[in-house]
Amino acid sequence: MIRRKLVDLGTNGEMAVGNKDRILVSSAAAGPAFEGGNISCGVGSIAGAICDIEINKEGNRLQTIADQPPIGICGTGVVALVFELLQSKLSDATGLLCEEYFEQGYPVAADPQGREILFTQKDMREFQMAKAAIRAGIETLVRCHGITFDEIDTVYLAGGFGYQMNLEKAFGVGLLPKELSGKIKAVGNSALGGAVKYLAGESASARVDHILGVSGEISLSNETDFNDLYIKHMFFEEKAEEPSF
Repeated sequence: MIRRKLVDLGTNGEMAVGNKDRILVSSAAAGPAFEGGNISCGVGSIAGAICDIEINKEGNRLQTIADQPPIGICGTGVVALVFELLQSKLSDATGLLCEEYFEQGYPVAADPQGREILFTQKDMREFQMAKAAIRAGIETLVRCHGITFDEIDTVYLAGGFGYQMNLEKAFGVGLLPKELSGKIKAVGNSALGGAVKYLAGESASARVDHILGVSGEISLSNETDFNDLYIKHMFFEEKAEEPSF
């Protein structure tokens, strides 16, 4: 039986899993880190936002929106940067930046006025909390449905953040389970697209009524597994100890 999952990677982390006969829905409070919020030099997805980065021996190779001079880091840039910091051993599996960058942060770039764009230890913790909420939410919802990742046929990744994100790096930092690799389909602003279909389609109302009829809500805060998974996925590898915030 075909089962699909929908994940909207944003502040509220709305998600659903199921098929035409049964759907479970929930949301995980990820906070604004995926949209550049609560990040020291974070910005929204605007011209000049660093949206991807590669750290190599020559320094940082940046990609910015609209190829404009860098002005800050947007959500996809944060995912990419965390992946690169881990790959370069500039952060350990607990999210602790190396001694050289622990106090002041990692220098990503300079803006047109010469001011440093930094990624700090606090920024790393903000990302870890957002990542852990989404990952734990995904796993908890799948478990509540009584299925495994292998039984999921397609994962629809909604929202502008998910549409632009480097999936390899998202899997690399543990934001998405690796078991879902090859099943991801970015669909952009699915809420707006759904609203348009509802207003324009003759049968849309009946479809919405059917979806409502087969859907049930899971409150993640009431699920013990969610809390355990949240702590587990705060890390980038499985660790026994808890992070020191």
